[in-house]
Amino acid sequence: TDFSLWYTDIQKAAGGKGNTLKDQQLSRNDIPIIVDSCIAFITQYGLGHEGIYRKNGAKSRIKLLMEEFRKDARNVKLRIGDNFIEDVTDIDDPIFMADLHPFWREAA
Repeated sequence: TDFSLWYTDIQKAAGGKGNTLKDQQLSRNDIPIIVDSCIAFITQYGLGHEGIYRKNGAKSRIKLLMEEFRKDARNVKLRIGDNFIEDVTDIDDPIFMADLHPFWREAA
C-alpha cells in the first residue's frame, strides 16, 4: 500500500546510513543522537554506578545497540545495567572526528 511505502521511505530517511558520526541522526542541536544519548547517560549515571567504564560489552549487545541507533536513534533508551561505555565503541569515527583534527590542534 501507499502507506507502507511512505513509512519505509520515512524510516530510511530517519536512520543513519553509515558507521561514522557524520552519518548518524542529529538532535535539534545538530549533535549526533548517539553522542547526545551517551553524554546524558554518563551525566546521570556515570559517577554513581560501578562498572560503566570498566566492563567490556558483549558483541551481540553492542551489535544490537548500534543497529537500534542506526534504525531509530531518537527512540533508543540507554539503561543502567544494560549498557556500558564499550557498547558504543563500534562506530568508525571518534567523537573528535578525524577530518577535524587540524582544527582541534589549532584550537589547543
